[in-house]
Amino acid sequence: MSSSARPATIPHTATRQLHCACCGRPFVRPSTRGPAPLYCSADCQKQMRVRTRVWSRRDDTPFGLPRAS
Repeated sequence: MSSSARPATIPHTATRQLHCACCGRPFVRPSTRGPAPLYCSADCQKQMRVRTRVWSRRDDTPFGLPRAS
């Protein structure tokens, strides 16, 4: 019987490379505590907050009506 159920080629969760939800760049999780981060930097986190705010305003406009610019 093998001593490990996991293959040696799969890296541990704490060192697994993640990909930023904003720019797609790979990054390494800085800490094993708490949930895994979604973004590689504070700039990406801020950019996604701005995008979410803008997209939520767009969704409020009824279909077929011109948007205010």
